[in-house]
Amino acid sequence: MDTTVIIIIAVIVVIIIAVVALIALSSNEKGKKDGNIENSDNPEQKENVTAKRFQQVLSDESISNKMNEEAGEILTKYTSGSGEGIPEVEKLLEGDPNNVDLLDWLAFMYYSNDNIDKAIETYKRALSIKSDNENQHYYLANSYYKKGMMSDAKKEWSEVIRLNPSSKIAKNAQERIDYLTAQGK
Repeated sequence: MDTTVIIIIAVIVVIIIAVVALIALSSNEKGKKDGNIENSDNPEQKENVTAKRFQQVLSDESISNKMNEEAGEILTKYTSGSGEGIPEVEKLLEGDPNNVDLLDWLAFMYYSNDNIDKAIETYKRALSIKSDNENQHYYLANSYYKKGMMSDAKKEWSEVIRLNPSSKIAKNAQERIDYLTAQGK
């Protein structure tokens, strides 16, 4: 009877370990997908990231309700890679050129449409107004990376880590720095 109980307990433990391993593996795969959005060919995934990013920008109370409504209309028009909505955001910025939230959104639109030079310029402009936005530093670093400017990318990713070392985005930044370092770049 003791042997049977031990075998049953061992089987249960093995099943629990297998389930935990599957959950961890599934979570790791999801993290890999989330951490490598800019290289994704999945338009649905890009649209989800775009929508989340847009909500990040709009969540700041510094944008007026009118701008929220106009920006909401832009989101319904905007599809990553299409270029739609960029002229509308540029026009909104004419009326409020130092609106960091709109600059952030415009820079992200440029980035997601592979207009990397304009993305860099716009992220730098936003950061010159308010320098502590870890997302802007992260995407500026990604923009530098796409341009082959590895030392600038590492510098910006390091700033993300300095600003909020325990955040998920800081973890992603550290992984990217580690990758470049391992590649000798």
